[in-house]
Amino acid sequence: MPAPRAPFSPTPVHAAAVLRAERRARLRARDIAAGLKPDMGADGPAARMRPVEQARVQLAPGARPHTVRRLTDTCELDRLFYRANAALSAEQHAVGLRFRACWRRCTRTGRLVQRYSPQVGQGTGTLEETEASVNARHAIDRALAVLTPARARVVCAVCGLDEHPGTRIRTLHRALDMLHEQWR
Repeated sequence: MPAPRAPFSPTPVHAAAVLRAERRARLRARDIAAGLKPDMGADGPAARMRPVEQARVQLAPGARPHTVRRLTDTCELDRLFYRANAALSAEQHAVGLRFRACWRRCTRTGRLVQRYSPQVGQGTGTLEETEASVNARHAIDRALAVLTPARARVVCAVCGLDEHPGTRIRTLHRALDMLHEQWR
């Protein structure tokens, strides 16, 4: 009777490869500790290059204000604008953020509120959520009508869906320049 076989493993793990990887990691950690190699980890230079904004926020009336720190690169447009070799100009960044605000406003779903009492007008002058989303949708439609299909796809992907442009950076530049001319 033949001996039972071990279960099939799609990626065989070789002990020698694991030992080599552990040795490389130990040597790299030793060199970083000795100052021979730069530390590119979470507290390394990449993390220190991220722009941080500080603001003083008063949580309640009469309370002592607290200092709050937050990262300013919250979307792909910010990452493209704030990096060392900025891929976007200030005008392109502003137009991209405006498109992003319209995109987020038109994709947000409104709330359904039921009231048993008659509604009295308050005269605040603000638009309801559905009216704001409809106006944002019209702004998006007007903006996309100016662009070619390829440019519209890259603007929707980068500004709206927060994707990395990759090799489409020139197309993004041209599209944001066209939107800047339209929204002047």
